[in-house]
Amino acid sequence: MSELTLQDQIKGVLYGNSVGDATGLGSEFMTKAEVAMNYPLGLRHYSQIIKDRHRQRFGIGNWTDDTEQMLCILDSLVAEHRVIPVDIAKRIDYWARNDGNGLGSTVGAVIRSDNFLINPHEAARQVWEKRGHKAAANGGVMRTSVLGIWDFWDREQVIKNAELACKVTHYDPRCIASCVAVCVAISEILFHTLKKEEFTIDEIIKVAIEEGAKYDEGIRELPNLSLAELKLDEDHKIGFTYKATGAGFWALKHSKTFEDGIIDIINEGGDADTNGAVAGSMLGAKFGFNAIPKEWTELLQRERLEKKVNELYQVIFVVLSDLVIIKSPSQS
Repeated sequence: MSELTLQDQIKGVLYGNSVGDATGLGSEFMTKAEVAMNYPLGLRHYSQIIKDRHRQRFGIGNWTDDTEQMLCILDSLVAEHRVIPVDIAKRIDYWARNDGNGLGSTVGAVIRSDNFLINPHEAARQVWEKRGHKAAANGGVMRTSVLGIWDFWDREQVIKNAELACKVTHYDPRCIASCVAVCVAISEILFHTLKKEEFTIDEIIKVAIEEGAKYDEGIRELPNLSLAELKLDEDHKIGFTYKATGAGFWALKHSKTFEDGIIDIINEGGDADTNGAVAGSMLGAKFGFNAIPKEWTELLQRERLEKKVNELYQVIFVVLSDLVIIKSPSQS
């Protein structure tokens, strides 16, 4: 991994999120058996995606709400240079009201709260409590990848940012644990590249899971589960945050290439666009943009994504150039 550049990895995270989302759309809401029936040779490209009632709403190579909400956070970071929950809430609300394609039930319930644009954390807490503290959907972790890039040189700040952004709509500790673990994993990979330090993926996963477990101990089992044990297509549970988080860590740990990781995940079915987005962002950090197949990077909105990537670059590298001493995450 020493040959990777920080720029390539940052771009890989954002494209990985988008590519995993766009390919995963093809098997979203299907069981593994249904994926095999609809794609006998396996789902591998946007052009294969069937046009049923759900999927016909999206153009070929288009991403879904997962990436749209990630871009809401990215736009807020570029504009404000820090995580401001109210600003993120306003951007998600604007997207939901003017597009909202694929909007999930938890996000929808929270943004419809009267106090969402004033105090999104309180709105999210109220929805969580009304649902009996049982709602731990994947809508927080699906959009979190950019927060693994922002402030990646400061682990404690990455953790704080992940929590602040997650609780804009998702208040459950399991959701926060998911966001923290994914963001820390991405940030640790980037940090080691910056410092030109060798690392192993097992070391990265250990650190990330330890930080997530400070919010919920249940996350500890995820790295030990096989893809079959994750049951990504499990009936009535496909949207559970630990399904997507588990998919991401499975791919990070086991995949030899970006392509193999995404294909393995999305062909399991379930909430495949979210599972693909999370796995794709983590694999993008591991392998970099240049490892993503070119036929996948030709996204429907590539020009828009390129613009967002470049905007983020400009802010990140200006900040890095201003830092005289970058502290080790363990000392921050």
